[in-house]
Amino acid sequence: MNLLKKARYGEVRGVELLADHPEVRLVLFSLQAGQEVRGKGEPRVHLLCLEGEGTLWAGERSIPATPGTLLAAEPGEAHGAKAGEGTFLVLGIITPRP
Repeated sequence: MNLLKKARYGEVRGVELLADHPEVRLVLFSLQAGQEVRGKGEPRVHLLCLEGEGTLWAGERSIPATPGTLLAAEPGEAHGAKAGEGTFLVLGIITPRP
């Protein structure tokens, strides 16, 4: 599966559930300038930037993200991603599935 080709950018952020198994849930977030996604309460979340630039955050930590940037959120910790000036493609890896 080519995740870059699955990106769906638009006026409303794109969210696509790629896999949903007891061990893992994979969610692809396609964000445009200023769009964001927020989460909390999941067991363990890793956010991986696949394309573009933006910010990944978990709890009090916030890091600039470019392709290849990975951020881990502790179980139950608030987390999210926000697009910078252009498009921002982020893979959310949730283990185990909530």
